[in-house]
Amino acid sequence: MTSASLQIKNAQCQRSGELLFAPVSFILQPGQLAVIAGANGSGKTTLLEALAGLSLLRRGEARFAQSAEQHVWLQNSHYLGHKLGNKANLTCLENLQFVASINATSVTQHQLELLLEEAGLAGYEYQFANDLSAGQKKRLALSRLLMLNKTFWLLDEPFVNLDHGGCDWLYAMIERHLKQGGAVLLTAHDQKKIHALADHHITLQPSAAEVSS
Repeated sequence: MTSASLQIKNAQCQRSGELLFAPVSFILQPGQLAVIAGANGSGKTTLLEALAGLSLLRRGEARFAQSAEQHVWLQNSHYLGHKLGNKANLTCLENLQFVASINATSVTQHQLELLLEEAGLAGYEYQFANDLSAGQKKRLALSRLLMLNKTFWLLDEPFVNLDHGGCDWLYAMIERHLKQGGAVLLTAHDQKKIHALADHHITLQPSAAEVSS
């Protein structure tokens, strides 16, 4: 993992020509967890998508260490949003094999089976992703984090659809990642344990300013 930090300065995003939230600034260091909070529609998902390179910040900047090169940041981060990215017509094993392939990650079938077992999906290796429950689909998507050696995890409501056992598994996975020098930026509602673990609490506030042409 890299030892670099993510530096956010006066970041703002827009929707339909209006700024969604007041400027946001923080520095996320390796080993730290940041939780983004705010009302529904405040721009939490939009901000995460911008940081993941799926859209652009309207104002401000996001810098990876001392580099403004976006590809350097993307090589060291993994984003998981509401759209989980599972391939419905592939089995659980095939999904992980596909992700490993496009990320040039060398991994054996036995290692993937162990990942699925840790994710609570033992016995579902050859089950098509489309046939899994909502919670199992989330577990499959989250298991990619264990396979890819990325420093920064960007997670949008990762606890949604997980049962108590799944939430405990994800808590433990995040804590282990932080202890290993990783960093996590996520959105979460009513997850007191993860809020207590956080180093940064970023609450998005409405912006009164309009986007200038």
